[in-house]
Amino acid sequence: MIRKCTYFIIAILCFCFLVGQAQARDIIVSLPLLPPLVETKDKGFLIDLVKAMAEEYKDGKIILSGIFPFPRSLDNVEKGRADFHMPFITPTDPKRIPFTYSTEVIFKVMFILCTNKNNKDINPTNLNKYKIETDEAVKYILDAPIPNITGSPSIESSLQKVDMGRLDGWVMAMPETDMALKKLGLKNIKRWEYKKFDVKALMPLGEKGKEVDKILTDLIKKLRANGKYQKIMAPILDQKYDNWQP
Repeated sequence: MIRKCTYFIIAILCFCFLVGQAQARDIIVSLPLLPPLVETKDKGFLIDLVKAMAEEYKDGKIILSGIFPFPRSLDNVEKGRADFHMPFITPTDPKRIPFTYSTEVIFKVMFILCTNKNNKDINPTNLNKYKIETDEAVKYILDAPIPNITGSPSIESSLQKVDMGRLDGWVMAMPETDMALKKLGLKNIKRWEYKKFDVKALMPLGEKGKEVDKILTDLIKKLRANGKYQKIMAPILDQKYDNWQP
C-alpha cells in the first residue's frame, strides 16, 4: 500500500512538472545598436531594462538574441526569430507596418532638428522646403510632415554634412543625436526642439503578439511598482528639450 502511494505521489509530481514545463514561455528579444539606449550586450538603458524584466519573469526566460542593425532587428520579429523588438515609435498610419505595438509606453523621446548656423531661414515649421535626413529606421514617422525626407545609415555622417553646409537639416531623437554631436565637437550646428513621441515595443501581428504584449505589459507594471523601472530609465524618462548649446 505504501509503495502504491509512493508511486502515486511521484506520478503526481511528474505530472505537475510536465504541466509547468508545457506552460513555460520563453521570450526572445531583439535589440538594435542605438547608443545610448543599446551600446553593447552589456551596456545601455534598454539592456538594463531587459535584464530587470528577465529577473521578474517567472514563467520562462527572457533571452536577448543579440544586438543588430535596426532593420535587421525588425526583420528578426517579422521572420519569427524574435518575439519583440524595442524601441519603436508607432507611425501615423499603423497599417503601413506589418507589426503590432505594446500597450505600454516604454518611454517618451524628444526629437530635435539640427541645422547649419549660417542658414537663417530654416526652422521646424518649413522643413518641406529643404533637404532633410533622418535615421533610416525612423523615416516612416517623419515622411508625412516632411515628404522630402531621406533616410541615412549614419548619424555622425549626416551631422557632419549639416556642419559643412552640404545638408540642410537632420531630425532624430535627442539622446542619440546629442551623443554624436558631443563626440564630434561640431561648431556650426544649431539645435531646435522638434517633437516628442511615445516609444513602444514591437511584436508580431495576431495571437502571438497579443500574448507577448500581455507578458510585457505585466512586467513593465511590476518594474514600475517596485521602482526598478524608474531607477533604470531615469536619465531618459519623460525627456524635455535641453538647450545645452552656448
